[in-house]
Amino acid sequence: MRIFYFLIGFVLMAGQLLAQETNSFSVDEAVAYAIKNQVNVVNARLDSESAKARVGEIRAIGLPQINGSLSLVDNPALQRMFFKVGINPLIPAGPGMKPGEVVAVPNLFQLRSSGDASITASQLIFDASYLVGLKAASTYRKLVEKQLDQSKVTTAENVKKAYYLVLVNQARMHLLDANIFRLDTLLKQTAALNKEGFVEKLDVNRLEVAYNNLLTEKSKFVNLLVVSKLLLKFQMGMPVQDSISLKDSLATLPLDSVDTTASVDFSNRPEYKLLETNKELQKLNLKKNKYAFLPNLSAFASAGYNTQRNHFGDVFNAPWYGYGRWGFSLNVPIFGGLGNSYRIKQAKLEYEKVDNSLLNLENAINFQAEQAKTTLINQLKSLETQKRNLDLAEEVTRVTKIKYQEGVGSNLELVTAENDYKEAQTNYYNALYDVIVAKIDYQKALGTLYSE
Repeated sequence: MRIFYFLIGFVLMAGQLLAQETNSFSVDEAVAYAIKNQVNVVNARLDSESAKARVGEIRAIGLPQINGSLSLVDNPALQRMFFKVGINPLIPAGPGMKPGEVVAVPNLFQLRSSGDASITASQLIFDASYLVGLKAASTYRKLVEKQLDQSKVTTAENVKKAYYLVLVNQARMHLLDANIFRLDTLLKQTAALNKEGFVEKLDVNRLEVAYNNLLTEKSKFVNLLVVSKLLLKFQMGMPVQDSISLKDSLATLPLDSVDTTASVDFSNRPEYKLLETNKELQKLNLKKNKYAFLPNLSAFASAGYNTQRNHFGDVFNAPWYGYGRWGFSLNVPIFGGLGNSYRIKQAKLEYEKVDNSLLNLENAINFQAEQAKTTLINQLKSLETQKRNLDLAEEVTRVTKIKYQEGVGSNLELVTAENDYKEAQTNYYNALYDVIVAKIDYQKALGTLYSE
């Protein structure tokens, strides 16, 4: 029986460990998860699949079109036939009728019930607009794929920023716990010295105030850490109720691995490729309007069987007689070209607008890259300064504590040093996150933030 309970416990423990492993992500794994599950990317991927279906729909227009039909009709009251009598020798005027008088007679050429079954086939032989439309549909598919790429880059940016925010908050939480432990130890030592009469009660009160402030700050920071994890799960498209842990750490973060001398390659930016594809679409739209002046040719053929009888039931037993036809249809635009000329002019203007937008986007990308590089360089310098300040504040706190314990330093100096050290920690991690964000923005400006 003990073995049975042991096995049950082992299975449950293994399941928990597996769940923890499943919900543990490195930054690259978090981005990969988001690319598969984030709603915006999923919808963009669905748009891409829809664009593929759109290409197939346009292509099907040029394939043979075959349709079948069957009709069974019963006319309880056939429409009458109307004639003028006495005008045509074949329709003389009857007794009491005047020449030119209109008479209604039963339908002589149609029976009450009829049936018809036919099949019709048609094939487009030449239509310049169709050929351009087929090319445009394929280009539209490329456009949607570029939108998908853009959505992936945006998702990778959001996930990375949220991921590193959690890392920074976790590191700050660890330091906060260390500060609380250190101050709690010092408070207990000072309270003991106060009982012995070596220090004043005021010294204990100052340290207790600082200690309580740290506890309050930790309570707020615990909630902040929870919110930052929720943000990460939201950006990843992960259910917010699921647990998550991070594999990476700030210690392994390569902040100096960015080449600030790299040149901008416009083709790496999804926005630029998106606009280039849109330019191609506008070019095809212009060509389509020009081709509207050309004729289109198609072939058709149809064959079927029909019959007519006096009673509806006889239609099913009567013989059916075949018929058929085939031919070509040529459609030549003759009038209405003036309106199409205006459409051509509009298409030319739209094409020029996209061309201007490309030039403007090139300038914007160059500006973004330079701005992001400058911001990154400045943030790296600021981080270096804040790291130096943190080291100095830590050393000041260490020395001040020794002086206070040896009786040559004041309690006020110690509390002030502790506050300065805590502020230096906050400034350092704020600067660290600013560097991380600046690095991500610079990589996005260069178009190297995410690639598959």
